[in-house]
Amino acid sequence: MATYLTLANAVLNRMNEVELTSVTFANARGFQIQCKNAVNDAIDYINQREFGWPFNHSAHAQTLVAGTTRYTIPTDAKHIDYQTFRISKDSSLASPGNSLSVLEYKEYVDKFIDQEDDATVIGGLPEFVFRAPDNNFGLYPYPNKAYQLKFDYHTIPTALTNATDTPSIPDQFSHVIVDGATAYAYQYRGESQQYQLNFARFDSGIKHMQSILLNRFDYMRSTYIERSKVYGSGLL
Repeated sequence: MATYLTLANAVLNRMNEVELTSVTFANARGFQIQCKNAVNDAIDYINQREFGWPFNHSAHAQTLVAGTTRYTIPTDAKHIDYQTFRISKDSSLASPGNSLSVLEYKEYVDKFIDQEDDATVIGGLPEFVFRAPDNNFGLYPYPNKAYQLKFDYHTIPTALTNATDTPSIPDQFSHVIVDGATAYAYQYRGESQQYQLNFARFDSGIKHMQSILLNRFDYMRSTYIERSKVYGSGLL
């Protein structure tokens, strides 16, 4: 698995600079620091090119609080997949488990927001989820028990800091990170021609990643409904 140290050293090798070690990594100086920064810049660029890289996918589970409508999204969430909200089956809570339908916030405000203001409103097993204007989410009806809620989301990767840190990008694409970091290193040096050549290679590598990781054919099912024959009428 490629670490921050091995990625930075791969860039330093291409730039004909002195490599870092696990001892000197934290105290890198001069152009070595720029090469370290270039690795994170390349990773950031890759993550910005696609909203939903599969290697940034994560699943979230949390216990709901009875009587509470609104909840905050995970701190590392970049994009929440609202189509995946579901309540887990739990016989101890008499919860059969169900998928939640997405409710527009305005519709929630128009029809159901009384549940947040009227103390006489009784909650239940949530059936709908809505995205609030502050990018957090709410449930209707609000839970009356400590149900288990689950949903999928894509994360915001954290920057590499320590020598042993590893990126979320799969190891098979480490060379793409190095290509991008090398391009940025040339840019830092002001070598525009080398920057352009290496960035073109970097961009080609990202397109290859997209082809492998994102260009998938979804399963399709038939929605054809066979009609019963009406005997004696000559019609189907």
